[in-house]
Order: sequence, then structure tokens, then C-alpha cells
Amino acid sequence: MTDVDERSRYATVTAGARVFALIVLAAPVAFTGDYGPIINVILLAAVWMAAIFVEGMHRAPVMPALVIEASLVSFLVALTLADSNVLVAAQVIPLFVAGLVRGSRGMLEVLGAQLVVLASSVFAAAQLELSSDLLWVLFTWEMVGLGFGASAAIVHNIRVQEPTTTSSYQDARTLITKLIDLSGDLVDGLDPVSISQNILDLTREELPLTGAVVYTRSTYGITPLLQGDVAADSVESRDALVSHVYETGLAAKDDGEVAFPLVTEVGVVAVVAGGINKSFAPNQDMLNTTLRDLPRKLLPEAVQLDTAMLFTTIRDEATAEERHRLARDLHDGVAQDLAALGYLIDDIEDTATEPDQEQQLQALRGELSKVVTELRRSIFSLRNEANNARTLGQSIEALAGHIESRAGIPVVVELDESGDRLRPVIEAELLRIAQEGINNAVKHARASRIDVSCTVRPPHAKVTVTDDGRGLQGVRDDSHGLRIMRERARRIGAVLDLRNAEEHSGVELSVELRSGAGTAPIAVFDAAQ
Repeated sequence: MTDVDERSRYATVTAGARVFALIVLAAPVAFTGDYGPIINVILLAAVWMAAIFVEGMHRAPVMPALVIEASLVSFLVALTLADSNVLVAAQVIPLFVAGLVRGSRGMLEVLGAQLVVLASSVFAAAQLELSSDLLWVLFTWEMVGLGFGASAAIVHNIRVQEPTTTSSYQDARTLITKLIDLSGDLVDGLDPVSISQNILDLTREELPLTGAVVYTRSTYGITPLLQGDVAADSVESRDALVSHVYETGLAAKDDGEVAFPLVTEVGVVAVVAGGINKSFAPNQDMLNTTLRDLPRKLLPEAVQLDTAMLFTTIRDEATAEERHRLARDLHDGVAQDLAALGYLIDDIEDTATEPDQEQQLQALRGELSKVVTELRRSIFSLRNEANNARTLGQSIEALAGHIESRAGIPVVVELDESGDRLRPVIEAELLRIAQEGINNAVKHARASRIDVSCTVRPPHAKVTVTDDGRGLQGVRDDSHGLRIMRERARRIGAVLDLRNAEEHSGVELSVELRSGAGTAPIAVFDAAQ
């Protein structure tokens, strides 16, 4: 929070303190009837009224205003000392206000200004005699002011350390507004996949890589951000190589595989790894030099990628929360209303007197049951996609259990997952494809059993859905499921295949991210060696 905001927050308190001090000081001055102190009290009132007015001006600088106020108050106090020391107590107010608005630092700055002005004015006044009693009065009230200022500074520090909910939302709104303004000036946008593709293209201009992958570090470990050559079949596992680059921040190579970091001022934000094209045999010195130079050349792209991933993290968190909220609203609202409507139809059916009327109500009840089933599936999908704690396989198992309980068709899931995970966006797309495949088998295939296999070896993954139904039928004009599944597959660089099962009747749907991943350990050497 800015100093101006702090001044506005305490404006009522500081104005009340000044007015109260004026009332307390004016009473004894009016009682004595001395002309000089009365004039100085009026001038003091003018100074404090001007200070209250300045506090209402949001663009006025805070500390210069407080220092000027304290200096004028000390000057008026010094002018009154020859006749009376009744206004000495006025010096408490500037210290209190400064401590409340600016904390201990502001209070000390105001104290310094008061002492300088007061000392200069006292020593410049020839008619003023500096007695021990006068010095004691000045010292006493300065200490009182210091105590009030220190207490106010403590209140200020507590409020700064514990911001209110309103101020937190105001700060968040300011940052989001700045982000929106800045995002309009970003030529390459905030899509990590597009930026990564550009990085791979620029890398291939320097090195002829095959099977190139951009890896990032997330809560799930090191995961692939972008698969560069989806069709590559002979890319060996490079986990050790990528981990080594992340740990050291240096490019490395091993047996035809190379990796180098994308570095910004915050450290390593990603690692590019790939195999050297066998038809290209670079000189080792030239290869080492290229690997060392690439992080520097790709610094602008690394900054773009880091910013895009940070933005994606914020967006995903907001999206997950919105999915949870939407699922709750659907479950507590529309789903309950539809269930109540079903009970009403049952009651009407019990009182039906005509066979035709009874058949129509049964048909209506059946259609409503289908709507409720689809709605429940949608609610499950919203909740499941928003839960990143589950792996892809665990999410598919939960989905299969849900559909089996609703449809009454056995859904058998076979899992083969490593400890590493794919990026959340890739897992979400694979899950939606598997969900669409299982739903199609339930609704259209007339299947009695559905088998699902899920293999995850990042950056490789494959999900297969097989049923024992009646096989592929003609594509309906109003069917968009297959087109949407293909779009989802293309979005993550996967290959989708839909065909009749070879061993039995039914349909086999498979979606695959790359293939042929090995798990042999890799010996790692720095590129500088």
C-alpha cells in the first residue's frame, strides 16, 4: 500500500487529533488573555487546517507535507516561548501523525525537522532566556511526542504486516489490470506451446535435432512441455541427461543425445533435449561451442516461455476453482431440480388412467433419466479435471468406476504408469478422449464389456478403449464426438486411431503420444568436456 493510501486511511484520526489539540491549547491561552500566544494559536489552527486540506489531496507528497507541518509548528512554538510555554505540547501532534502514516522512519524524520527548527529559532531569539526550567519543559514534551509517535508507528507496522481483505483485493486488481495492459503489447502471446515450438525451430537452425522435446519442471517433476517430433520411434529415455542439465545449468551430451538449458535471471526455466541427426556429423569442438552459445541466443525466448508458464499456472488455478464452483452449482441446482421433476412424473404416472398416457409418461421419464445421467457425467468430469492430485491413470479409474455404476456395464482398467507425470493440460486432453470413447461404447456400441489400458512413460503415453459391441457404424450428421477427439489429439501432438477390433467384434480407440521409450540409464558428460 502506498503512503497516500496510508494517509487517506488515517485521515479521520489525524484530523481529530489536531482539532482536539487545538481545543486543549486554546483554552489556557484564552484564559490568560495574552495577545502574542492568541495570535500564535490562530496561526497554529491555520497550519493544521491546511494540513487537513492537504491530506484530502491524493496527489500531494506525504513526507514533504509532514515535514513542513512539523517545521511550522516548531517555529510557532519558538515564537511563543518568550511569553508562554503553553504551545510546547503542540509538537506532540506532528510526531503522532508521522508515526501513524509513515511508521518509525517517518516519525524520526519529523523529529529531526522539529529539533532543527526549534533549536535555530530559540538561539536566534535574543529576548529569550534559556533557563533550566524552559529546557526541561521542551525536553519533556519532545519525549512525550516521541512516545506517542512510537506507539503510532507500532500501529502502522501491524497494519502493514496484516493487510485487510479489501486491500489485498485492491492490490490484486491493480496487478491484474497491469497484466491485461501488458498482455496487449506481447507480440508472441502467452501460449507456452507456441513459444516452445518457436524455440525448437530456432534450435534446429543451429543444430539438426531429431525427437526434440522442451522439458519443464512442475509439481509433478520434470515433464515435457512440447513434443517436437511426435512420429520419432527411436528416442531413448533422457531423464538423467535432462536432470543433470537442470541441476548444473550447463549443456550436456551423451551418445548422440544433447541437452541445453533455457536460462533467465531466475535460473533454468526449461531444458531442450534431442538427438543429433545421424546424417550430420559435427565437429565436437563446434558442437560444444554451439551448445554453450544456444542459452545466450535464446534468452529472449526463455523469458517469453517463463512468463507464459507463470501466466498458465495462474490461469489453471483460476480454471480449477471455477470448475469446482460450476460442479457444485450444477449438483445443488439443476441436478436436484431434475430429480424432483422425475419424482413428479412418477406421481403423475401412478394416477394415469389411459394406456397411451402411461406410455407417454414412461417415455418422458426415460428421456429425463438420460438427461440426468449425462448431467451427472458432466459434473464428474468437472470435478475430476479440476483435481490435479490424481494421475492420468487414477482419473481414468475413477471415471470408469463412475460410468460402470451408472450404466451397469463392466469397465476394466489396466494401468502401467511410471513415477513421472505428463503436463496437466496433456493429461486433461487424454482423459477427455478416454471419457468420450467410454461414453460412446456405452451409448452406441451396445457393449457388454469395456476394456481400458493406460500406459504413461513421459513424454510417451498411450490410452486404448476397446469394447465388444457391434463395431463401427455410419457417422451421423449430428455427431461431433470423433471430430472433437481428433482436435484434442492434434492439440497435444498425439495420434488418434479408431477402428474395428481385430480379435473380436467391437471398436478399438487409441490415442498415443510418441512411442518406443526406453528406460536404460544414461551416462552424462558436460558439453564443455
